[in-house]
Amino acid sequence: MSNNFEAVNNTLSSHSRMVVSGRKEEIILRFTNFIVGLISNNKRSSIATVVRIVNDTAPRKLAWKYENDEITVNCFRPRVGRDRPGQAIEQLDFKQSPFLKPLVRLASIKVCPGTLFQFTLTDENRQLLATSNAVDDRPPYQIRFYCSQYNGNTSNLLVELPSVCELKVNDTVIQGSILRCLKGKPGTVNPPDLTIMTRKHALNNVELIYINSEVPFIASVYLVERTPVAKLIQTMKEERLVTKEQVLEKLQQTQEEDEIIMESETLSTKDPLAFTRINTPIRSTACKHLQCFDANIFLTMNEQTPTWSCPVCYRRIESWEDLFVDEYFMEMLHNTPKHIDSVRVESNGHITIIDENPDLADEESEEEEELNDKPEEKEITTILLDDDDDEEDEVGKDAEAEADKQQEAAISNDTIPNIASTPETSTANPDANASTSRERIAMSESSEAEQPPRKKAKSDVIDLTLDSGDEGDGVEATSAH
Repeated sequence: MSNNFEAVNNTLSSHSRMVVSGRKEEIILRFTNFIVGLISNNKRSSIATVVRIVNDTAPRKLAWKYENDEITVNCFRPRVGRDRPGQAIEQLDFKQSPFLKPLVRLASIKVCPGTLFQFTLTDENRQLLATSNAVDDRPPYQIRFYCSQYNGNTSNLLVELPSVCELKVNDTVIQGSILRCLKGKPGTVNPPDLTIMTRKHALNNVELIYINSEVPFIASVYLVERTPVAKLIQTMKEERLVTKEQVLEKLQQTQEEDEIIMESETLSTKDPLAFTRINTPIRSTACKHLQCFDANIFLTMNEQTPTWSCPVCYRRIESWEDLFVDEYFMEMLHNTPKHIDSVRVESNGHITIIDENPDLADEESEEEEELNDKPEEKEITTILLDDDDDEEDEVGKDAEAEADKQQEAAISNDTIPNIASTPETSTANPDANASTSRERIAMSESSEAEQPPRKKAKSDVIDLTLDSGDEGDGVEATSAH
């Protein structure tokens, strides 16, 4: 609007200049009064000049026409080929997702709005949808609604739905609040899941309704295969594992190229998103840092909202195939106590533990000792069990309990147990039996006292630059310092 005013003021210099500033309503009213004044004064040439200026500077969706002393305004809406013969679109290619893979298109590809998508499932479709999943509790096959802005391109499309819309599936309405991308970031929303709303043996109707959008959208319904996060992590471990030698070589190469020797770098053992200890360390090939993040947490969050940016440096990750498992970081985690939150990496690859809570190391040792003692207790219990039927088990337990009571009485009171109640006790020398019992208890207490307490060896420096064959010697030598 302001461009029109400036052009009119510069061209029609003989007329009074219009004030360009002000609110939009005031500017429109001022321009309208200016044109009415030209018409009232029969300034036909000036009117024709204003119409020409407006048509040259206004958006193409507006067209002014001056005929018979009247000005008419025509509004044009963008024309798109919708359901025209000879212009049918047979294929849509969306940007690949590691979680969802379109297998079969169930409905025709159409340009929205006001378009109804209809489809009926085949026997093969129903069989796939009934497939159980052994990895998690979510179905491996789903029905999804794919949509994107349409500008004539049909390849490498980003999933995006109108900002103000609703999706109607049979008798169910999906509100637009869960269909929106992050502001200004197409592709940050998943295709809506229509599986539970789909009729398995009847005609399905899907309709996308939206307003306040000058850009057309193109969409269709697909049967997709879903890949669980656990399977993706396993694939990364098998196919995209970078060895610690490769990591150290890359670190050395980077320092030589930059001609800067890194004194040290602090790495955290916790994931930057969830602040829990990293289990499977990964990072992107485009990242320049050594800090990793947890594979399960990162992939799970991107399965919900596909932002695909590094949580450490916020660099864009173009493809999930750019992610790899870092063996150097993995070995560091393996050799670092669980209570350690951060370590320091020297320029030669040596790792120094930063222990801010040394008291927690003793607690970890005690917990490990308790875990190590549990299997031994189970073995003792198993040896004492009888293999006979339940009655024999009960008789054995009662006899054993009675014998223990008599043995305790003999030790504490130095008296002979009741021979009649323990037929298995020798009657030849009862004093010898009591003496033998005391000797066994004394030996048991002595053996327990002689056992030194187990304590976890604490290592301040971990050398991950050694080969796997020399790794044991390297760690031992470093721990001796």
